[in-house]
Amino acid sequence: MSSSSEKALENKNRKSIAIICRYADGKDILLMCLGTIGAIGDGVSTNCLLVYVSHLFNSLGYGKTQQNNENFMEEIEKCSLYFVLLGLAVMVVAFMEGYCWSKTSERQVLKIRYKYLEAILRQEVGFFDSQEATTSEITNSISKDTSLIQEVLSEKVPLFLMHTTVFISGIGFSAYFSWRLALVALPTIVLLTIPGLIYGKYLLYLSKKSSEEYSKANAIVGQALSSIKTIYSFTAEKSVIERYSLILDKTIKLGMKQGIAKGLAVGSTGLSFAIWALLAWYGSHLIMHRGETGGRIYAAGVSFVLGGLSLGMALPEVKYFTEASVAASRIFDRIDRVAEIDSEDTRGVVLENIRGEVEFRNVKFTYPCRPDSVVLKNFNLKIEAGKTVALVGASGSGKSTAIALIQRFYDTNAGAICIDGVEIKSLQLKWLRGKMGLVSQEHALFGTSIKENIMFGKVDATMDEVVAAAMTANAHNFITQLPQGYETKIGERGALLSGGQKQRIAIARAIIKNPVILLLDEATSALDSESETLVQNALDQAILGRTTLVVAHKLSTVRNADLISVVSNGCISELGAHNELMEKNEQYARLVKLQRQFSSIDQEQTAEPRISSVARSSAGRQSSVRSSPGVIGSPLLIEESLAQASPHPTPSFSRLLSLNLPEWKQGIIGILSAIAFGSVQPVYALTIGGMISAFYSQSHEEMQSRIQKYCLIFIILCLVSVLLNLFQHYNFAYMGEHLTRRIRLRMLEKILTFEAAWFDEEQNSSGALCSRLSNEAAMVKSLVADRVSLLVQSTSAVTVAMVMGLIVAWKLALVMIVVQPLTILCFYTRKVLLSTITGKFVKAQYRSTQIAVEAVYNHRIVTSFGSIQKVLDIFDEAQDEPRKEARKKSWLAGIGIGSAQGLTFICWALDFWVGGKLVNAGEISAADVFKTFFILVSTGKVIAEAGSMTSDLAKGSTVIASIFSILDRKSLIQGSYHEAKNNSIGTNLEKMTGRIEMKKVDFAYPSRPNRLVLREFSLEVKAGTSTGLVGKSGCGKSTVIALIQRFYDVDKGSLKIDGVDIRLLDIEWYRRHMALVSQEPVIYSGTIRENILFGKLDASEYEVVEAARAANAHEFISSLKNGYDTECGDRGVTISGGQKQRIAIARAIIRNPTILLLDEATSALDAQSEQLVQEALDQLMVRRTTVVVAHRLNTIRNLDSIAFVSEGKVLEKGTYSQLKEKRGAFFNLVKLQST
Repeated sequence: MSSSSEKALENKNRKSIAIICRYADGKDILLMCLGTIGAIGDGVSTNCLLVYVSHLFNSLGYGKTQQNNENFMEEIEKCSLYFVLLGLAVMVVAFMEGYCWSKTSERQVLKIRYKYLEAILRQEVGFFDSQEATTSEITNSISKDTSLIQEVLSEKVPLFLMHTTVFISGIGFSAYFSWRLALVALPTIVLLTIPGLIYGKYLLYLSKKSSEEYSKANAIVGQALSSIKTIYSFTAEKSVIERYSLILDKTIKLGMKQGIAKGLAVGSTGLSFAIWALLAWYGSHLIMHRGETGGRIYAAGVSFVLGGLSLGMALPEVKYFTEASVAASRIFDRIDRVAEIDSEDTRGVVLENIRGEVEFRNVKFTYPCRPDSVVLKNFNLKIEAGKTVALVGASGSGKSTAIALIQRFYDTNAGAICIDGVEIKSLQLKWLRGKMGLVSQEHALFGTSIKENIMFGKVDATMDEVVAAAMTANAHNFITQLPQGYETKIGERGALLSGGQKQRIAIARAIIKNPVILLLDEATSALDSESETLVQNALDQAILGRTTLVVAHKLSTVRNADLISVVSNGCISELGAHNELMEKNEQYARLVKLQRQFSSIDQEQTAEPRISSVARSSAGRQSSVRSSPGVIGSPLLIEESLAQASPHPTPSFSRLLSLNLPEWKQGIIGILSAIAFGSVQPVYALTIGGMISAFYSQSHEEMQSRIQKYCLIFIILCLVSVLLNLFQHYNFAYMGEHLTRRIRLRMLEKILTFEAAWFDEEQNSSGALCSRLSNEAAMVKSLVADRVSLLVQSTSAVTVAMVMGLIVAWKLALVMIVVQPLTILCFYTRKVLLSTITGKFVKAQYRSTQIAVEAVYNHRIVTSFGSIQKVLDIFDEAQDEPRKEARKKSWLAGIGIGSAQGLTFICWALDFWVGGKLVNAGEISAADVFKTFFILVSTGKVIAEAGSMTSDLAKGSTVIASIFSILDRKSLIQGSYHEAKNNSIGTNLEKMTGRIEMKKVDFAYPSRPNRLVLREFSLEVKAGTSTGLVGKSGCGKSTVIALIQRFYDVDKGSLKIDGVDIRLLDIEWYRRHMALVSQEPVIYSGTIRENILFGKLDASEYEVVEAARAANAHEFISSLKNGYDTECGDRGVTISGGQKQRIAIARAIIRNPTILLLDEATSALDAQSEQLVQEALDQLMVRRTTVVVAHRLNTIRNLDSIAFVSEGKVLEKGTYSQLKEKRGAFFNLVKLQST
């Protein structure tokens, strides 16, 4: 069985290496052929060179003895000339190798990315529901996988070809020079290749394991930082840090193993020394008894050892091929996948004129990803042409599913959906979707301009049409007020616009299609009253004369529909106009009554960065830093901004190493072994030089004794190199791992003490901080573990070599040292240039990846609007930048590789010519020429390797600066997690009663200092009473809650708790007496129990269950299969909104807080969940100081007092009935809401 499966695998791999080049056209094939010729030429060159080297050595070695002086110099000059010619030839082939592969890789990869995105967007919606294609997998494919393929084509393939050629030609040439020697040496190839391969495999396994651990650690941090305010308000910093450090402990062990493996892998190259011992011994035997010449023996040995080492370098490249072919087959599987419902399909009937009558006939439907739960059964509904029908019902009853089915996102399992009497499966899909306009709850905008977004509806629309659509959608006014009007870029997923603005653009996008059928899925659910009125008016205009299907939770929005159908359990239970259904007094009437009790005022969105308003809720991150011109201006931020601009204390490595002090023993051992290993290389070169001169000895006895000595040295070198490498790499890995852990923990501890405003700045978003934590710590590790050890090693190697060379033959050594920088420079530029250009290329690709991700994220809208081509055009445009970078890259790659190889040969020609001159003049012996040459040539490579690290060191210094900028920053509001426990700043009160008073408070968000959110705001909440804050979006309600938690400090005025200024209180103690339930509850991945325990880490199981009972959550938790151990999934995806909210309330209850803050805790729920959550909240509020932000009047009707906030001040304050009698601003709100 195994053999057949292995064969299948092998076939797949064989197929897949070629599969990478699936999109190669004629030009690419030509480029690939030329590149291959180049790589093969490059590989053969070194061995061709050896033909002349062997002549040259012979003439040098026997030079003076045969008294052919005139001839001697001629021979040397002839060989030197050949060297130069070979050098020029190599320049050409190496240029071909570099340029052609680089060029073709970039062309093919851009094609693959385009095809991949096109294929993904063509898939049916069900494909995205199933877990088989997550957004992250698609992002990975389009960025990581494609750049992997590119790297393989541009770098790995030519390298592989070159190394393989060196290997094959090496064996061939060594047989040509001396077949006996080649035969004897052949078995030793195993020593050159196997150890490296084994350790390479093991290293790969280890690094995979450790990256898994690190990604777990990053997930913890990512979740914590993206909801930093929740962490702060529940003082949960410690638990985050503890979980993080536990995972880091595991990685240390893996890191040490990596060090050992690496030491053995690098050390095993020392086995080539042992092979030289064999070659020297047997070679001398051949010279004495078989009449071979020293030059030929040396040449045979060198070409053999080089060939073996090249094989060792070529084999690891194979794993990249398999990786790339796996990546490619992943991508091509997606490209080849045939969509079950292909949105670009042009087959099918097109109706002459469409009236727009829609009918569902006995429809049964289950989602493909959840085949066992039936969503619709026996669903019958007829919508007359031009009429408006509303679907209402509890969440999860199948309303939105009906809308998805009309657009044929899915096919029904049984029954049929007809339009104008024709079943939709037989209609042409593209045409059908072109006749429908969709406005959904998630507006799904793209990060381009407003005009582009509207034109998604109609690709060839004129500007007049765009403006007309915007006018109908009530959007024209606010668009013209924006700085660039219709050309304004709206940020990723529309982040720079408020909810109402996004929704109106989405409506304009639907209207510009001039659809026959209009589908509204919860189009106004997430808006506050004012925006809602505007959007509702826009919709009322859009509906005229169109067949419309509306899904809504708020029944007030559907009162005027021609027909209202109540959906429950997947079929229609009631049907009729509003008044008929009210008279019936059944399900619909009950829903209406429920909602009247819960009638809403003003559904404030989190974060409404209106160009006019300045609100930002405490729960959401600030969405609009960019729209405000003055980001820095408050006195608090000035010093900080200066600090950001001026480089922090110049990044000192000494300071970084001081963090590493506890590991000083390992450091010393590591450095000593690195110095020792550095001197191994020059000693080896010296020995080889000596060995060659020994081949030209006069007598056999002399030759034998000298060769024996050298063989012994070779064997010692071999053992020493393995041991030293082990010591060196193990010790440096030990240092690096411990340092990384220390830095990661310190940075996280420090970040968790910063004030909330710091996280509002764009460069401190959770994603950025996460990647900083992982990348910077990893960079530091490679600085310490790899770079420092390499630097020490190369410095020692170079010093030893120079000294040896100068001692042996100083004139020749000087000449060589002078020309050395040339070759070093070529190697260096080649390495550094390639890495910087690759970096630029990746950056340039980032923009196009962003577009692809947005398109996938919004794929329903893309599918519904049939705008795949439009997305692809934008994507292609974004790929222009990478194309430019790639052109530069291929030229530089070619020139860099070519000049490096060519110049090396030419320099060698010079070296030998000078050496010959000196031998001729009798200044030095031939042996000295060999020794000096080998010593210095071997170090050139070493220096170049070390030099190529300077770019890493430069990167390293910026990283160190950035690490210390975090570690040195002082928080403006001392966090509740102090590094030193004893300096807890602030006082603790004996007992906190919870009286809150705010006096004449002025406040502006630090990121928008010249916009006051609160002006002279005064409010008092007596201990144990409840106060509601109402007012329209952006008046500062949520800001008050953020201030009470001291996420920010007031600019003017005071905020006192129990008469003590909040700034004097110990913040950890203070926050422990508080609990927050916000609009978007943050649920962490982990079990439900862990999420509730988040409120109080040391709570008992009994407390958890009691808290869940009080929050009305115990029933639904117990009904889940794993009960309290149910995993919530990333950000709580596996549980519904109402359930999340109740878990969040349980988390607040378990804290038993003195002060309870409710920010819009029920706004996002449907009527039934809301009733449950509201009951839980009412129980929670008893005898606690409570501040409630709400829009639904009913939720605050029974509070002790209500404050009406407008433009940052309290306009009116009193109980519900008092304010109603006043007939002021509050009264108007009540009126607005009851209509």
